[in-house]
Amino acid sequence: MPATRFTQLALATIFALAATSDALLTNPVRTTITRDIKTPDPVPQAGIDEAVSLMSTGRMYRYNVKDAASSTVSKCEVEIAKYTGHKYCVALNSCGSAIMLMMKCAGLQPGDEVLSNAFTFGAVPSAIEHAGGKAVYVESDYNHCMDIDDLEKKLVEYPNVKFCLISHMRGKLADMDKVKDACDRHNVVLLEDCAHSLGVSWKDKHSGHIGKVAAISSQSYKMINSGEG
Repeated sequence: MPATRFTQLALATIFALAATSDALLTNPVRTTITRDIKTPDPVPQAGIDEAVSLMSTGRMYRYNVKDAASSTVSKCEVEIAKYTGHKYCVALNSCGSAIMLMMKCAGLQPGDEVLSNAFTFGAVPSAIEHAGGKAVYVESDYNHCMDIDDLEKKLVEYPNVKFCLISHMRGKLADMDKVKDACDRHNVVLLEDCAHSLGVSWKDKHSGHIGKVAAISSQSYKMINSGEG
């Protein structure tokens, strides 16, 4: 058969398949999202009323009240700790600040290498940099979680690494038992960025209990809309 004739038949077949592609699908109904996914959830009226009431007092910080325990910030810390099951909770201005602080408290020294997701938010490597560390990126798997095989590879390639900061991007958790096991075998301190995983559990505990410390966030595109923070 001449090449041109073969090409014509091949193209005709492709066009025919393209025209009838719905027939080849087990579910020809296409799922669509009509909502603008960049639009944050509205703050409920109860939250608005609470915010206005707080602003009317002018006491929006923990430092200008009769006692720290009665401040709105302290009450929020208690409620978050109770919800997530953590013993301690310290509120900061942002999750980036929380990540930087937890790395410093965990013992990070200038120049220390920190394993981190390749797929993450810009505030994470920025916090590592601000804390004095050096980010070493671990690839992500199909589910956008830290890839366990590449984690094992990086732990061997970077024998001086001392910390692993895992981000639960989009609320998706990697196999935390395998992550913890890999870190323990290489004497690496595991830290958890739970900015996206408020309300997400690993087995029978809220996210953030496998690592030594965890950072949790509320912000316009997080599980709780607090504007920024």
